Amino acid sequence: MTSERRRFFRIDDEVMLGFELIEQGEVDARLDDFWQNEHAFSIRNNYNFQIEQQIADFNRIEKKMPELARYLSVMQAQIDLITERLVEDERDAALTQRPVNISAQGVSFDDEAAPPESALVELNLKLLPSGLRLVIIARVIKVETQPESEQYRISLDFEYVHEADREILIKHVHGKQMESLSSAQGL
Repeated sequence: MTSERRRFFRIDDEVMLGFELIEQGEVDARLDDFWQNEHAFSIRNNYNFQIEQQIADFNRIEKKMPELARYLSVMQAQIDLITERLVEDERDAALTQRPVNISAQGVSFDDEAAPPESALVELNLKLLPSGLRLVIIARVIKVETQPESEQYRISLDFEYVHEADREILIKHVHGKQMESLSSAQGL
């Protein structure tokens, strides 16, 4: 597992985060729901992922038929607006902004509740400043007591992630790395 976790760059970041322990008797039903009944924001993420996969085709259309490209851009903007409205969710109130160490494979953060090691949790992430939402089923791989506070350092490994959501995480981490490098070089 260590080699898999090391394939992805890690960054310190600030995200909106919430998690819920999945009881052992609920695992199969929750996993079925995760794969079969995507959340509205997962559908949006998948839609955007598919659009990005077709960017080369769109560029060719734009060169050959600029009118069609403008029309497709308007349609895409309208779909973006609709999906954005779908993802406005009351569950945001349950998320807490907090510092994390994150990669496309896992996250660690501090919390006052300590889930049992090896347990599965449903993790809700809202990336900042983009506001993109992700739901991930993660396994608790380590829980450490923080001696300086009454909190625990919780490390999660992302076990079940939709492909589009993994791509969003990779791009988010990469973007933050580029920002950090630019500011370090004074650009």
